[in-house]
Amino acid sequence: MRRALEAELRKGRRRHDAAVILALALFVVLWAANMNMRTEDALATGYDALLYGLPIMHTVVMPLGMAVLASRRFDMETQGENCKLLFTLQEPGSLFWAKATVLTAENALLVGLELAGALLVGRAKGFTASPPAGDWAWLAFGTLAVNGMLLMLFFTLSVRGRTQLTALGGGVIASLLGVFSAYMPEKLMLLMPWGWYVPLSPMRMDWDAQTRICTFIPDARSVPLLLCAAALALVFGALARRSICGREM
Repeated sequence: MRRALEAELRKGRRRHDAAVILALALFVVLWAANMNMRTEDALATGYDALLYGLPIMHTVVMPLGMAVLASRRFDMETQGENCKLLFTLQEPGSLFWAKATVLTAENALLVGLELAGALLVGRAKGFTASPPAGDWAWLAFGTLAVNGMLLMLFFTLSVRGRTQLTALGGGVIASLLGVFSAYMPEKLMLLMPWGWYVPLSPMRMDWDAQTRICTFIPDARSVPLLLCAAALALVFGALARRSICGREM
């Protein structure tokens, strides 16, 4: 297993996976930095606004980002049916666990970089309130769970497809739909797993059309939905492992 992990890390360096993760995190952070928060009231509720806005950004950015990471993780094995040669040297099970471990680590690194960057944005803009630690922890867990579910879904598509276009195409479609799913009724959004970032958001916004005042209210934390996302990640991971182990030698 150790050798398999070392091999995956060497492959990642040649593909510049760290640059992809940094680019994804930087894109979300720059998007958050462009939020208009200059008034005194906006500065007082700045962290609440980030807690509300980041999940909406995730529905647009993360599906495609997860598809890119997942497809790149299996592209070398897909080219020229290299799996047939690889399986003469390595067990299929160890190949899956090495790739799943690296994908999980990349997911954690991406979420950590992004949320740390968002907190730095708040400090740079001079937000007057302290960031609520519990809400930020919940946002981190929710993002990790949905990212992990999408990673394993697109990884399965990458393993089962003859090219990486299947996974990448799925990511593009999910990201495009994410633009609209963030504004759909919550019950309808629950039918779209790639948009679960918003139902798992720790903050909701109440907009008064007459006074044009936004009020941010802590939202109920949906533990069942979080567990469902984690369970789906395990299910898709099991499907990916079965697909890898079922490939012809």
